[in-house]
Amino acid sequence: MPNIAPRLKRGYAMPRQRSAALVIAAMLAFLPMRAAWPAVQAGEVLAESGQCFLESGGQRSALKIGDAVHVGDKVEVPDGARLKLRMSDGSVLSAASGTTMTISGYDVDSAAQRRDARLSLASGLLRAVVSSFGGTSHFEVDTATGVAAVRSTDWFIEAFPTATQVGVLSGVVSLSRIGSTRAEDIPARWGARVEAGRAPVPPRVWTHAEFESVIDRTNVN
Repeated sequence: MPNIAPRLKRGYAMPRQRSAALVIAAMLAFLPMRAAWPAVQAGEVLAESGQCFLESGGQRSALKIGDAVHVGDKVEVPDGARLKLRMSDGSVLSAASGTTMTISGYDVDSAAQRRDARLSLASGLLRAVVSSFGGTSHFEVDTATGVAAVRSTDWFIEAFPTATQVGVLSGVVSLSRIGSTRAEDIPARWGARVEAGRAPVPPRVWTHAEFESVIDRTNVN
């Protein structure tokens, strides 16, 4: 009588091998679909003066009013131009001439219970009117030398090659050096500065002229 055990064993293994191959193929087919998903929209262009630009996915394009900005996009405001963005949580960002900023993250859930906004300011001056938020909120702007974190306030942050300067119109902003947990809380009508590799200097009262200067530089007609 012929021995059929090996054939039965092979016949039993083949369906399992085919099933495993189908599972792997399905997983591989799913990966490109995820990679093709669009980036999260973080806001839109509310106003601009002069021509501003957006760098997204390696492509650079001119911005116009109503254009969307997404997480991962880099916004460029050349000399002589100004830009205003309305973000998905209602916050408004106004960028002065010579500003370059990347939207590192902007996650706001549909129930408005959590906000996680992270901006990277490479150069220039930014005014952020951060909307009030009922849930858990984290709104942070980092530069080469410092990190500023707020909840809801109206404030300014300027990035220099070796320093970061913050001025607060309303609310409170926490300013720390990159890589440090030590922070200075800056109250309304005050300002502070952090130099590269140093702790922030104690806050001081800003003059009317200092606030007028940064307001004028970020005003978009």
